[in-house]
Amino acid sequence: MRERWDIAVVGAGASGLMAARCAGLLGKKKDRELSVILLEGNPKPGKKLLATGNGRCNLTNLALSQQHYHGDREALPPFLERYSVKRLTRELEEMGILTVADDQGRVYPRNLQATAVLQALWFGCEEAGVNLRSGDPVERAEPDSQGFLLHMRSGENILAERCILAVGGMASPRHSCGSFGEKLCKDLGHSFLPCRPALAPILCESQMLSALKGMRCRCEAALLEEGRLVAKERGEVIFASKALSGICVFNLSSLLSPEGKKHSEISLDLVEDLAEEEVFAYLKKLCRRHPERACRELFGGLINLKVGREVVKSLEIDGSRPLSSLSKEELRLAAQRVKDLRFMVQGVAPFEQAQVTAGGVPLCEVELRTMESKRQKGLYLAGELLNVNGDCGGYNLHWAFLSGLCAGENAAASFLERERGETEYAEAF
Repeated sequence: MRERWDIAVVGAGASGLMAARCAGLLGKKKDRELSVILLEGNPKPGKKLLATGNGRCNLTNLALSQQHYHGDREALPPFLERYSVKRLTRELEEMGILTVADDQGRVYPRNLQATAVLQALWFGCEEAGVNLRSGDPVERAEPDSQGFLLHMRSGENILAERCILAVGGMASPRHSCGSFGEKLCKDLGHSFLPCRPALAPILCESQMLSALKGMRCRCEAALLEEGRLVAKERGEVIFASKALSGICVFNLSSLLSPEGKKHSEISLDLVEDLAEEEVFAYLKKLCRRHPERACRELFGGLINLKVGREVVKSLEIDGSRPLSSLSKEELRLAAQRVKDLRFMVQGVAPFEQAQVTAGGVPLCEVELRTMESKRQKGLYLAGELLNVNGDCGGYNLHWAFLSGLCAGENAAASFLERERGETEYAEAF
């Protein structure tokens, strides 16, 4: 038995909820109530949305631009111009969500609650006449002469004239669909670039990390590949037993070459506001003024005490020696080390620790003006399923919301145009 629907949206995350709401809403605006079904494999919609921004829901960023995206970002400028921060905040305000930006341009709901955003999205879906079916994943999809046939795990079949895939990626598997998205896309004729974790801790090899587990410090982190600078990020770095974490490290993780292809290192400048010569001068003065202090306290006035002691250990200096015993060469090396503390990269932490997925359907297979597939008419794709991933700071949610909005509106418009065309044809005869 086949249930028939005008539009099926697969995935009830940020992009799917927005797509379903906008599709149903456009029908109502055109005085035609579209039958829209929202299919979610998890027991409840929006599970991953609730975890974003540490529960505060970083919606977008005032610094929105192509430069904050990776993957097929070359194609994004026209899309980002059309679907801007103003467009998103206007849409959210229509749903009852007021927004506020912090001093770094990160935009949040005014009440800093992801729960409120999810609630507004769901109320919007209900008001648009959207039907939700959760806890029953789509396991297979195939083109049909009347649209798309979706095979559910329960054994039911759903036939939809238009289909929007918004199933997300493989990051944070407790909240996502895993590899189902790749299978569905391939079922419907799309290619799929290999997925890898992004916005995740960077795994490193260093005895120092175990000793510093749980420590935090502000610094400038740089990614080097074969000695060449790839990018720099400033912010707080968090030390884990076998990894470096923190927002600045997460952003660098998206730039790492596929594992094993290049020799990569992370360099931490632990005193980014001072030049090396200034650090060297400070250390010489410290040794003159406090000659009897132990060498382990060499960086005590500069950086986190525990981090400083571990940096001294990395120099193979006996921490019990007096500062007066340090030579100029040793102090020069110390100044260099605190400005350039290196960690050999072993890879990126697994999907369980990642915030987003890199890879997916290439943007060249989608018409970005509408999000419609170039390979399957009537099929639309949105969100993390596509080969676009952003930096920390609201860029990924912006892409999810606005690609979903674009897909939902255009899927509904396409359906209504087709229906009107058929009616006009029938009336002519």
